Amino acid sequence: MELVKSKGMVIFLVVVLSITVISSINTKKYDERNKDIEKSYISMNIK
Repeated sequence: MELVKSKGMVIFLVVVLSITVISSINTKKYDERNKDIEKSYISMNIK
C-alpha cells in the first residue's frame, strides 16, 4: 500500500513538473512574440 502511494506521488510530481515546464516554455514563446509586435508597433508610430 505504501509503495503504491509513493509511486502515485512520484507520478503526480512528474506530471506537475512537466506541465510547469511546458507552460513556462509556452509563455516564453508568447513573450517573445509580444516583444516583436511591440517593436513593430513602436517603429510604425515613430515613422
